[in-house]
Amino acid sequence: MNQYVNDQDYNALMQKLGVSETEAKIYRALLERRELSALEIHELTNVPRTKVYEVTQKMMLRGLCLEKQMGRKKKYQAVEPKRALDNLVKPLEAQLHNQQEIAANVTKMIDPIYNRGMKKVENLEYIEIIHDRPSIHERYVNLVRNTKKELLGFVKPPFAHKPTRKKLIEQENAEYDILKKGVIIRVLYEFPDQVEMVERLQHIKSVAKRGERSRVIEHLPIKMYIFDKRYVLMALANSRDAASALTMVVIDHPGLAEAGSLLFHNLWEQAHDWQYLESKFLKRSKKVT
Repeated sequence: MNQYVNDQDYNALMQKLGVSETEAKIYRALLERRELSALEIHELTNVPRTKVYEVTQKMMLRGLCLEKQMGRKKKYQAVEPKRALDNLVKPLEAQLHNQQEIAANVTKMIDPIYNRGMKKVENLEYIEIIHDRPSIHERYVNLVRNTKKELLGFVKPPFAHKPTRKKLIEQENAEYDILKKGVIIRVLYEFPDQVEMVERLQHIKSVAKRGERSRVIEHLPIKMYIFDKRYVLMALANSRDAASALTMVVIDHPGLAEAGSLLFHNLWEQAHDWQYLESKFLKRSKKVT
């Protein structure tokens, strides 16, 4: 066999076209020698002679080879590669076209069922309630990555990225990506307690360097994020489920987003630049020392 062709690659590609390994082996032998008898094919490929007759019959039906009668002897000849491979692909194309037509017909049949079902839930579809922190984290990152113009944030505990810092870094990276695309991010941070102060300052400094506009305020009435004046991600009080530290609701409602934006801008005017928090922390540290 010609070693310029990698046997493994050749066989793998031919099998993807629906050609068996034995068929691929015989077809390659015919390409190299042009015409071969069943005995010669057997000697070149080690395919049993009885199997050669069976496989070549299938190959003729599929348009891979031709049978030539030379006196009492039969010889087999390879069909030119482009034509042979076209012969393999045409049935697949016809099958795909047939399946596309079936899919189109089924779509016509079931679309009315889907539309009737949608009418039953359309009033609630814009509301999504998420109870566990990993899911809240994933939803937040997804909303950030899909923000095109503006993100407003009211940031206060509890946090979905806890207890690992890895998730906080993932959130920060999602924000950095949209900042590079020109999205405006403005965030109000509630004053952290003494335990959280160092970590919060570290985070605010990091995002501020990347372009986030940050301010701090003594108290925020709610934990909430507003994406492109349309989507609202808002924390709910867990009055019924004490075991869950955080529940968030995602609402697709431009009116609510507008109301949240008005509250944000009002509090933004009352807030301090984030450096105020740093100076306050340094003063406390001096007093302790």
